[in-house]
Amino acid sequence: MTAIMRLLFVLVAMAGTAAAANISIPLSMFRKPLFTPLAVGVRQASIYSHYRSTSTRSSSSSDTSSSDISSVITDDFLIRGGAKSTSRSTSRNKSYRSSSKSVLEASSYCSGTPCSKFLSRAYAATGLATTAAWSTMVYTTIRSNQPVGAMMPCWQHGFFAQIGAMSVAPLILSSFASLAHSISKADSWQDLSSETHPSFNRHNLALAVAGVGSALWVGFAPIVTKIPGTVPLLSHQNYAATPWIRAALIGAYGSGAALSMAVWARSLPDTIRANPLKWPGRIADGVSKSLVCLAPKDVDDPVQVKYALLTGTFLAFSGMGTLCNMPIAVIPSWTSRRLSRAFPLWMLLAAVNSFDLKEAAENGTLGSEVKYGYLSSGVRGFGQVYLAARAGCLCFDPSFPEAFHVINGVPGLAVAAIVAIGLTQRSDEK
Repeated sequence: MTAIMRLLFVLVAMAGTAAAANISIPLSMFRKPLFTPLAVGVRQASIYSHYRSTSTRSSSSSDTSSSDISSVITDDFLIRGGAKSTSRSTSRNKSYRSSSKSVLEASSYCSGTPCSKFLSRAYAATGLATTAAWSTMVYTTIRSNQPVGAMMPCWQHGFFAQIGAMSVAPLILSSFASLAHSISKADSWQDLSSETHPSFNRHNLALAVAGVGSALWVGFAPIVTKIPGTVPLLSHQNYAATPWIRAALIGAYGSGAALSMAVWARSLPDTIRANPLKWPGRIADGVSKSLVCLAPKDVDDPVQVKYALLTGTFLAFSGMGTLCNMPIAVIPSWTSRRLSRAFPLWMLLAAVNSFDLKEAAENGTLGSEVKYGYLSSGVRGFGQVYLAARAGCLCFDPSFPEAFHVINGVPGLAVAAIVAIGLTQRSDEK
């Protein structure tokens, strides 16, 4: 194939999968004015130092007991030396507790204002680049003569395998569109912090993991896609002959991962961001909290149950493709050793999308916020493309089932995966 035909394949694949998911990157968000409000943390940051100086002055006075220190501090801060009457002690104690709470909240405050217009455009660009990189991987790996002499039994065999692998494109596009929308609406970094907007942080981490993992797959493709029993040892993919493609793929995946990780780090509270050694523990805490919250709050709500089941299903798919040996690792990608180790990275992203939709259903915001509309369309689009590819294999591939050697080893898991992914087509209406 010529370079022009390769480019056309990438563009058609991206357009087709985006249309199936009914997703479009909202270009109107780029015309939004850049909001630059003043930071509101100056008062909170100064409370602690004020109390320390006041407490020092109070403790040096011989006629002030330790039991009255809180009253002295509160009066000095609120009424600047007013009377210390007993009748006002209750209101003073309440004010002191409220101010102390502000001091504690200051430790989780994230100061500053994001460059919303630039970052939303960056998310849109890296989302398109990541989708183009995945399309290139699919086209250059699932085809005849990969390696030389390894021929597809028929053109339908490779075609439907490519369509099935491209089912993750709606997930990629919807995730980046959701992040671009969220950051375009943020007035400050505090609006994007993990305490205020946990969904935003989870998606950034998931995209960072998927980007880094995909870049590593490209770098170690000869090892990951090796064919056992061949002499000399052959692989389904080796970019040694086309180093410019390998560099472009690594650059596309790396740019998306770098952007997501940088925004995640910047949205951390100031005290946490200043100490990178605390970042792994914070990630572990967040993952642990999410895992224990997989079950729906209301089992009588079919939408919550739907997304809870999808979250667990996608996590299982991610673990099977990453940790298990063949033939189990081929589920749900149906790509044998070609892309079965790269596909699970996007199943992790699908799990994060489903978990966020479950939380939105629990909070009653699923149908009212635009970002959840993107995520819901992405999950539904993934299911539509995936199920269409499987139907094509079963109904229009003359080499089925003889040429599906790996799938024939786990027919039960293959059917179970199709049934589970079919749940993506259930409406979000109760």
